[in-house]
Amino acid sequence: MKAEEKIREKIREICENYKDAPTEGYISGSGPIPCLILFIGEAPGKTEIIQGKPFVGMAGKTFENYLNSIGLKREEVRITNTCFFRPIKIKISKDGKETISNRTPKIPEIKLFKEILNEEINLVNPKIIITLGNIPLKSFTEFDSIGKCHGTIYFNENLRKPVFPMYHPSALTYNRNKNFQSIYEEDWEKLKGALNTL
Repeated sequence: MKAEEKIREKIREICENYKDAPTEGYISGSGPIPCLILFIGEAPGKTEIIQGKPFVGMAGKTFENYLNSIGLKREEVRITNTCFFRPIKIKISKDGKETISNRTPKIPEIKLFKEILNEEINLVNPKIIITLGNIPLKSFTEFDSIGKCHGTIYFNENLRKPVFPMYHPSALTYNRNKNFQSIYEEDWEKLKGALNTL
């Protein structure tokens, strides 16, 4: 069994045995191994579970557009998550209708996959890790909020790798402020500059 298949198998085992909170489906990382550039997101959503790949929903389209804007194709980068199952919340309305929505993964849920994610990082052996949003940021830097550190390279001593924190692409969906959009675009240009120094 290849190393990547072993990782997938470990993910499957954890996800199928997890009963502490509602979840729906799971995926693994996507992209070449080894790879110079590794993006780490939060957790899959509904579209990701259906298609079996990270970042293919609305946020994924935003992500891909900006990736293309700095001269990269999706096929050239590796994309993975901090949590590999879809964390969900289920609400029942007064008329008995059930609605399912995404929720932020809990700290114990992130810890479930920490070892597997480190295995994937070792396997991919990237020159740089780009964290997307607060969840992976907290796993790979000392910061607790993306607003304090986005668009700047930090060095992770444990991994011996540079980490470049960015806002999650879904932030553009919720924050249509032009000032925020220009900050987000600047971060991609800064990333382009950082990649040129690798």
